[in-house]
Amino acid sequence: MFDLVIKNGLCFINGEFVDCNIGVEGKRIASLSKEKLKGEEEINAQNCLVLPGFFNAHTHSAMTLLRGYAEALPLKDWLEKVWKIEAKLDETSIYWGAMIACIEMLKNGYTCFADMYIHMDSVARAVQESGIRAILGYGMADRGIPERGEEELRIAMKFIENWKGKDRVKTMLTPHAIYTCSADFLKRVNEVSKQKGLLKHIHASETLWEVKESKKRFGRTPISFLDSIGFLDEKTTLAHCVWINDDEMKILAEKRVSVAHCPSSNLKLSSGLAKIAEMIDQGVNVAIGTDGAASNNLLNPFVEIRTAVLIQHLRRRFISPQTFIRMASENGYKAYEIDGGKIESGRIADIVILELRSNHTPFYNFANSVVFATLGCEVRDVLVDGRVVVEDRQCVFVDEEKVIDKVISVANALSL
Repeated sequence: MFDLVIKNGLCFINGEFVDCNIGVEGKRIASLSKEKLKGEEEINAQNCLVLPGFFNAHTHSAMTLLRGYAEALPLKDWLEKVWKIEAKLDETSIYWGAMIACIEMLKNGYTCFADMYIHMDSVARAVQESGIRAILGYGMADRGIPERGEEELRIAMKFIENWKGKDRVKTMLTPHAIYTCSADFLKRVNEVSKQKGLLKHIHASETLWEVKESKKRFGRTPISFLDSIGFLDEKTTLAHCVWINDDEMKILAEKRVSVAHCPSSNLKLSSGLAKIAEMIDQGVNVAIGTDGAASNNLLNPFVEIRTAVLIQHLRRRFISPQTFIRMASENGYKAYEIDGGKIESGRIADIVILELRSNHTPFYNFANSVVFATLGCEVRDVLVDGRVVVEDRQCVFVDEEKVIDKVISVANALSL
């Protein structure tokens, strides 16, 4: 008798959809079987696809508060407009912005996300209360001022200490970018990461402007500079990596660095088309993220998967749909060192049940249906840590209408 059983579903296992029943014990998958399993709780997944939970490998969750605020702008101008409003955000507004993001992500099939932003204790509270999983870091920027850098690192480390050992919250060090952080500060962050065994996450080579700025300041591209100071290793995930060359890809592969590809944001901010196919060929672990809702405007894995595929098709590079499903699930968990992202015995039971609908019909290939024909509304049930957090399209632990009202109130108070 298992704690929970998912029965009669088509499960994504080793790149194929197969008839399988899943037995869950505690927080982990305990059994995969074609035979009937008994559970204290049972979920009938008849006419459903059962997928590993999706992982949003790079976002700024509370930027839901700025969804639709700064439109039709390239990244540099967009940042300048957004930064002015972010100065008005406090712990309460960040909490509600993060909470509505958690709802949106859960209902679209995300079971985990990686976030760097401000007032991160509020984000962690939203994570715990909503039932989702997250890797969180305070977004640091010293802007070349040593005293500011020490204060930024102090805030980051205090947040890390506050949430050590808490359920479904993992912490990391998140300097913003090479154009907002000095070389000395990034070296200091890297030193602390190695001392404490902490993950690192940073924006890198997002725009051509950033690459040119890096060459002016450091005489190197962002990737080359980060490599020169020893920043790149298996505990590092770089967001974007749109403007990188083959030699830089080899560096990322050799150093076992992961990349969080954010296709919709890269298109919206006219940043460019990332060479994802080439990165995969080089052996780079590529995951998929949304970036913040202010530069997307959705937090939806299926939109990102489809967009990512179409970008590579436009570049005449063709990758299997199964690979993109793994990029949006397994590769994110791998990047941030969490034992999930696969339907496999012993893995964390972060699972999505997706109902087959008319937009999937006829069923020539289920992986193709997931990648090209799924909108997100088909997500019926979601498990995180073996616990049902979305049931029949409704979040179990959150009052969605209350959160919507609070977010509208916060936005009105900001006078956007």
